Amino acid sequence: MHMNNIASDNFERVIDTSIAYLVGRTSRAIIKRLTKKFADAGFDVSYEQWSILIHLYRKDGQTQQALSRIAVKDKAAITRLLNVLEKKNIVLRIPDRTDKRSKLVYLTHKAKAFQNDLMVLVEEMLQEAEQGISLEEMVRCKTTLNKIFANFDRLNVSD
Repeated sequence: MHMNNIASDNFERVIDTSIAYLVGRTSRAIIKRLTKKFADAGFDVSYEQWSILIHLYRKDGQTQQALSRIAVKDKAAITRLLNVLEKKNIVLRIPDRTDKRSKLVYLTHKAKAFQNDLMVLVEEMLQEAEQGISLEEMVRCKTTLNKIFANFDRLNVSD
C-alpha cells in the first residue's frame, strides 16, 4: 500500500499538476479551437501554418533559418510548412541576393489580403481563453511561462 501512495504521488506530480502536461493540454486546446475558427471562417490555414504566417506578418522577407529559430521548429518542419504554404499561394521563396544559398520567404498578395481576418479570429480566440481570468492572473501566468521557456531555451542551445 505504501508503495502505491508513492506511485500515486509521482503520477500526480508528473501528470495532473505537471507544468509540462498542463501546458501541453492547453496548447492542444488552443490549436483545436483556432483550427476550427479558421475553418469555420473559410480559411485553409492550419495552426502550424499560422505559427509561420504571424512572424511574416510582423516582418516579411525572412530567411528559413530565421523562421526556424523564431518559431522554434527544426529545419525539416519549416521546409515542409513552407512547401505547403507555397502550394496554397500564401508564401513565396526568393533567392537572397546577398547569399545565393539562402532563400527569403515573402507573403503573397493573397496572404496579405486575409491578414486582418485571421488576426480578428485570433483576437476572438484569445478573448475566449481569458474569460473569467483577471488581468493580474494573466500577467503572472505569461511571466511564468516566459521564464519556463527561457530556462528550456538556454538548456536547448547546447543540443
